[in-house]
Amino acid sequence: MRVPYELYLALRYLRFHRGRKFLSVITLISLAGVTVGSAAMVIALAMMAGAVEDMLSRIYSGSAHLTVVSLETSGAFEGVDPLMAELESVEGVQAVAPVLYTPALITFDDASSQGFAELRGIDPLRHPQVILGQSAEGTPYERLAGPTESGRAGIVLGSELARKIGAQTDDLVRVLVPRVTLAPWTAAPRMRVFEVVGTYSSEHFQEDQIRAYVAVDQARSLLRVADGTSWVELRAEDLRRLDELKLRIGDAISARWRIVDLVEQNAALLKALNTEKLVLFLAIGLIVVVASLNIVSTLILMVNDKVRDIGALTAMGARPSGVATVFVLQGLVIGILGTVSGLTLGSVVSWGMHHYRVLKLDPEVYYLHFVPFVSKPLDLALVGAGVIVVSLLATLYPAITAGKLDPLEAIRYE
Repeated sequence: MRVPYELYLALRYLRFHRGRKFLSVITLISLAGVTVGSAAMVIALAMMAGAVEDMLSRIYSGSAHLTVVSLETSGAFEGVDPLMAELESVEGVQAVAPVLYTPALITFDDASSQGFAELRGIDPLRHPQVILGQSAEGTPYERLAGPTESGRAGIVLGSELARKIGAQTDDLVRVLVPRVTLAPWTAAPRMRVFEVVGTYSSEHFQEDQIRAYVAVDQARSLLRVADGTSWVELRAEDLRRLDELKLRIGDAISARWRIVDLVEQNAALLKALNTEKLVLFLAIGLIVVVASLNIVSTLILMVNDKVRDIGALTAMGARPSGVATVFVLQGLVIGILGTVSGLTLGSVVSWGMHHYRVLKLDPEVYYLHFVPFVSKPLDLALVGAGVIVVSLLATLYPAITAGKLDPLEAIRYE
């Protein structure tokens, strides 16, 4: 196979020469710089992609896909049954369940402890179908529908909330809500004693600290709202067609309702993560820019070292563009080899750090047990293309300088 002389000379100049060890070492440093820069970008992007993937998985698991809220009132609304019937008739809706929300203070007298909670009144049979995609059988919510040993209404606590106040299953806890009962002498806070019928643990560490569930009729009785509902949660049959389902639901119900998907509810957090990813990409990209300066210095030294060869080539009929191509290909080869080795190194390091969970975290602070790393093909392609383009741009000045050399002057001084 016949190789163009430009490529042949570029590869020949890159080989290690005993008489020119300094130039060869500078070439290896340039190659190492591109490798380290590429690997650093891959690892940084894998870390941010892992954070976004972890956040999305936490959002999708144990949460309703869509939420329907009233635009006419900021509190609880009445008449939820007709709305639920309309929603269940929409194609693509798998399950529907009402939710009555109120902030609450849960106290455990035996341990003299208390904790803030987001108390949610739910339908014990419908709720697991919405957030888990399964029946209530075998879930802690199932016990909310049945009688308890003490005869009191049941409550399900988040695992971290139960641990914080020291309550366990079958213990009695007192729930206080921000409502008052008018007594003859004073206004007393509204409260009720519930029996803990179970705890639940999800992938949302923060939710496990504040969530508590009771049956919706018990929540309505506590808040004294006969048919109150804060919002209606839905589960889609196909999560990939969520936008289409939102449009169908919007056409089926009146304009007094707003439909919010779970990604929209966490849009600010996801936007912040993507912004951090972009900033980190640009910051780590400076390493590649520094590496490209090494390529410039290497090629400048190479041009000065090969003045006689350049003059001979030009005298033999080589065009200036051909001489410039030799050094462009030389820098491009350095960039390609450094990119391939950097992508490989970065991918291997990212996989190892994710698989072996190298960077441990305190979940009480970061809501993560370890830093996840996920290398995406698109990110790898973006890094590879960016590094090669930067390497190519770094070759232009030395290559143009080599192409402009006068052959007679070059041979005269050699």
